[in-house]
Amino acid sequence: MKLLETIENREALLDAMVHNALDGIIVIDAHEIVHAWNPEAERIFGWPSEEAVGKALNALVGLSGLSMGKRRDAGFDPSKRMHAAARHKDGKPLTVELAIASVDVGAQTLFCIAIRDMTLAMVAEARLRNNHAQLKQELDACQRMLDTTPDVICAINASGAFVQVSAASQRLWGYAATELIGRPAFELVHPEDRKKYNDTIRRLCLGETTSIQPFENRFVHQDGHPIHVSWTANWSESDQHLYCVARDITELRHSTRRLAEREQRFESLFEHHPDGVFAFDINGNLISANKAFAQLTGYSAAELSTMSLRAMVAPESLKIVDQHFIEATEGNASSFETMGLRKDHSKYDAHITVVPIIVDDAVVGVHGVARDVTHSKDYERRIEHLATYDGLTGLPNRNLLDDRIKHAIVQAERQGGRVGVLFLDLNRFKIVNDSLGHDKGDILLRIMADRLKQCIRESDTVARLGGDEFVIVLEDVRSPEDVIGIARNLLTVIEKPVTLEGHDFSVSSSIGCSLYPKDGNDAATLLRNADLAMYEAKASGGGSFRFYKADMNERVKARLMHERQLRLALEREELVVYYQPRVDINSNKIVGAEALVRWHHPERGLVPPNEFIPLAEEVGLINELGEWVLKTACQQNRFWQEAGLPGLKVSVNLSPYQLAPDSTITHAVRKSLTQSGLDARWLELEITESSLMQNVESTLTKLAEIRDAGVSISIDDFGTGYSSLSYLRRLPVDTLKIDQSFIRDISGSRDDAAIVSATIALAHTMQLKVVAEGVTSEEQIRFLEEHDCDEMQGFFLSPAVPPDEMQRLLHRGRAPSVPRAHR
Repeated sequence: MKLLETIENREALLDAMVHNALDGIIVIDAHEIVHAWNPEAERIFGWPSEEAVGKALNALVGLSGLSMGKRRDAGFDPSKRMHAAARHKDGKPLTVELAIASVDVGAQTLFCIAIRDMTLAMVAEARLRNNHAQLKQELDACQRMLDTTPDVICAINASGAFVQVSAASQRLWGYAATELIGRPAFELVHPEDRKKYNDTIRRLCLGETTSIQPFENRFVHQDGHPIHVSWTANWSESDQHLYCVARDITELRHSTRRLAEREQRFESLFEHHPDGVFAFDINGNLISANKAFAQLTGYSAAELSTMSLRAMVAPESLKIVDQHFIEATEGNASSFETMGLRKDHSKYDAHITVVPIIVDDAVVGVHGVARDVTHSKDYERRIEHLATYDGLTGLPNRNLLDDRIKHAIVQAERQGGRVGVLFLDLNRFKIVNDSLGHDKGDILLRIMADRLKQCIRESDTVARLGGDEFVIVLEDVRSPEDVIGIARNLLTVIEKPVTLEGHDFSVSSSIGCSLYPKDGNDAATLLRNADLAMYEAKASGGGSFRFYKADMNERVKARLMHERQLRLALEREELVVYYQPRVDINSNKIVGAEALVRWHHPERGLVPPNEFIPLAEEVGLINELGEWVLKTACQQNRFWQEAGLPGLKVSVNLSPYQLAPDSTITHAVRKSLTQSGLDARWLELEITESSLMQNVESTLTKLAEIRDAGVSISIDDFGTGYSSLSYLRRLPVDTLKIDQSFIRDISGSRDDAAIVSATIALAHTMQLKVVAEGVTSEEQIRFLEEHDCDEMQGFFLSPAVPPDEMQRLLHRGRAPSVPRAHR
């Protein structure tokens, strides 16, 4: 009982030691089997006591090789601690410090191991060593910065003497740093500035302020010349030192003084200049203006401060002003004349000179000088008008007419174009003069002059030669047919009734035309030949038009005959629609067709559209013809669907005239769909790229309306026009059709191949389908396949065919020439 009692007491004692120790306590026997495991050991190694007791220590935490048997024989020194590697329950490596003591319990020797987790301590120690090294590097770097900075960095004690100075003192004051240590700083201050310097230092040292940023005074260089220095200073209460940074601003002060002098000279010139002087920023906002400019424009100085350039320019002069302003912002000075706009909206003639404002090699604005030249310009205009304009009608007279014809000829020579000269007179004008008097005749001439001006473009000229003779100069004439349309319009306008003295009457005109260069190379020849043609027209009866040469006149007659035949063709149902298949490149199946109109001419046979569509556009038949094609294509497509054929999309070409602001194309599309019963998704409308730019806003509006109706839109002949990407992005388009001129040479032309591949990539980026037109070979098909083109059409696959032939192709599901395998 006594021995048991002793053992129990020892176990109680051991248990208290193990559970209350601040170190991890583990008790093991000679075989390293765990007998006790305190809470700190649980925290260190992650093993609960109930899992650890009874297990081998090495298996738990990796503490092996302790050799308890040998240590027992050799004895233990509990004061000695050693480091060992161990592991946590989760496998994380640990570094521990341990001490071992043996305890005899009866006949058995146990070993008590005290353990401390040294992992964090070792990490902290390594971090501390690293921090020391890093701190040393930073201190070295700071010292290098102090030695290389152009400013002087120094410390001054409470007595005003230097205690530390950077190497820049040699450059700033001419003294090495070692020469300044212990020397009073005020000795370097210019005598006239020492009081200011001492007052500032005193305020810092007495704590009246903790920092001065910045202050300036003069110092004296070692060689005696003054130096302007800018200081920043901070007082450190802890070590009673003043820490300062000094910068040499001598050159800055000299530059500032010189700049101030220049500004005063400029200000004097600016304010006292008799002309209006102004300055605008790069965005056209007024920065400054002198009194003369305020007087010129009628605005006060306060009002001018909020003005922009364009607000002071007459609308008709905005273009030229913008042009010269942009040139000035690009670094180019210029002078020009323009029309200014005053505050009261009155206009004045101004001679303007603009020059760029350049700062640091960059244009930041525009300077200018404006001079009022209204009086001189009015005088010039009056003299010029009297010499060049008809006093009755205000039209150019013969003098100015010669200049206009010469100018038109020069333009035509440069551009390879034509000039049309129309010579006309009024039939029955003599009767008006004789019956109603010359004053009424003059009224009639003025009325006719106004009508003629309304019939021509701004670039063309209407002139009066005298009496009832007028001449019209047409620039940029593309073909004789252009002249015919204008002449017909002139004849119609002239014949409209005129009311004079309560009586309605009408006059007709005879018009002759000569064309440059065919009918003459100078103004006199063209006028003479046009006059001869006018007399031929007069001889054939009033209200007629003739070209100068008979062979041209014969072609005009032929054209008029074709116009009549085309009108009859619509009435007699001589027009038919053919269909050219569109094939999916991947599946080789027919997925669409393009509707192409043909004319079954009773004498000429099958006439292609390029021979009669332009005529239809010119004579105003295109809307009627286009709506007929649209209706026919919808009905045919619906017929194929009702016959059990798979649905396909039929595309119909639109003329740009069908998208004019006053056209009814949207109504025509909806009407065709409704009457045919065709679903809108099976209809596609094609518009050429070049026609997009003719009436951009109208085109966008009408295409959006068509798209909203569920009809697809495609751009035909893509790549041949001049549409910009900004418009292309705005268009409600589903498909791009690459023009056949690019497809034709893709296997032999690197440029065409690049254009086609780039177009396909662009279209796919914009989520658009791509159709290649004019496919004529398998090589082209392989190229289009390799570049992921979606669809194709062309003679290699199938020409345009009549409806019944197209129906047979749809039954087969493929065009007759589509290769079976071409991958």
